[in-house]
Amino acid sequence: MLTFLFLALVFVTSFVLVLSFLVFFHELGHYSVGRFFGTAVERFSIGFGKPIVKWKAKSGTEWTVSRIPLGGYVKFLGDAGAASNPDTERLAEIKSELSEQGHAENIDNVFHFKPVWQRALIVLAGPIANFILAVFLFALLAFIFGTNETKSLVGNIAPGSAAEKAGVQSGDQFLTLNGADVSLYEDLRSYVAVRSGEALTAVVERDGRQVEFEITPQRTESRDAIGGKSNMGLLGISIPTENNSRHIEHGPVSAMGVGWNRFSNIMTTTGTYIGRIFVGKEDGSAFGGPLRIATITGKSTVDIVQADISFGDKMKYVFQTLLQLSAAISVGLGVANLMPIPALDGGHLLYYGYEAVAGRPLSEQKQEYGFRIGLAVILALFIYFTINDIGYTTDVFGSKP
Repeated sequence: MLTFLFLALVFVTSFVLVLSFLVFFHELGHYSVGRFFGTAVERFSIGFGKPIVKWKAKSGTEWTVSRIPLGGYVKFLGDAGAASNPDTERLAEIKSELSEQGHAENIDNVFHFKPVWQRALIVLAGPIANFILAVFLFALLAFIFGTNETKSLVGNIAPGSAAEKAGVQSGDQFLTLNGADVSLYEDLRSYVAVRSGEALTAVVERDGRQVEFEITPQRTESRDAIGGKSNMGLLGISIPTENNSRHIEHGPVSAMGVGWNRFSNIMTTTGTYIGRIFVGKEDGSAFGGPLRIATITGKSTVDIVQADISFGDKMKYVFQTLLQLSAAISVGLGVANLMPIPALDGGHLLYYGYEAVAGRPLSEQKQEYGFRIGLAVILALFIYFTINDIGYTTDVFGSKP
């Protein structure tokens, strides 16, 4: 019983740490750029609900850590709530109070009275902070642990697979797919994963010469490292590691290059996947919500804690794994917040884009309708992702080691 409680604590703690860490940096992006432009901030909260801990800074900002660790927010002066939608009555009161006090110039400190370009930069700063954090974390991993490079050299070929149908031979070295460099297996795998059913022009090196042919990845169900099922494009090949991999140590400069490349690869893969959703080639089941994030972070950490290795190695692998997951999830968090849905950062940017073009903001009534619709869409997406996540989590804990 004690072992179960300990593992449950490890599971929950790893999830809370990762999510709180990422949300903190996202909101810090909003906060930092807001303060740079002299914007008054009422509250900086990690989590929602009743505060567990709170304190007030000299700037007047109330900093809180709240009970529900599933997000966070920065509340600027004049916001109606965590979504930063304007509180019309409160804004009128603020303007009146400042005028009566002879401090009309301080109106410029209110977020909703800022020039549209400043508001747009403040909103954009949250997702950008997540992207910068992801690059830094990937770079930190490369600097501390180095990287392993495995060539896209074909070993065994599965019967009936895309590779067999295309005439791939054992010993072929994949060079490009549709012109994209896939000479390293990590790049080959991510490129193929989001292109099932799509005919790709492949170039391989075979017996010292380059051979070109078409290959169509097959959509296949497979399990990830913790046992969760997912459907992705596969070629049906195995990659030998003996005499085909090398470990590379990195200095600060080359590590930053690795960080940028990994971030770019995830962004490209995510963009391709989203594009395929809109044309009906993907169902979006690869995306998940808090439950999937909890499952991935928690199960990954628990598996390491239960492994038959030294305590030092356990700490090393937990640190490495949580950094890796934090970097990848940070990219997803940034992309999700850029979706053009009112109540998300992307929705605010959509409003500001209209304001910049029309020369006036959208009417308060239309903005309010937009926020209500946005919240309904977010709720619907949350329900959809949760249903997906339940299936994923069931697979994880139902799979045999």
